[in-house]
Amino acid sequence: DYKSLFQEKAQETEKITPTYRITGASGPDHDKMFTVGAFLDKRKISQGKGKSKQEAEQKAAQKALETYAKNKTS
Repeated sequence: DYKSLFQEKAQETEKITPTYRITGASGPDHDKMFTVGAFLDKRKISQGKGKSKQEAEQKAAQKALETYAKNKTS
């Protein structure tokens, strides 16, 4: 579960609990695509897209973890 992993990492390193906000939705009601941003405080760390809000949140959290990993090695 990427959201749980990102929450643990963010609280450990920055003492902030991530929040997720819908930043966009497109398509007809029966086939919507949601875009969700993962935020630490007011900083958008990443965004993800999915057929459900939950799927988009998971993808945003996964990308946020990848961003953290890159920043740790650079």
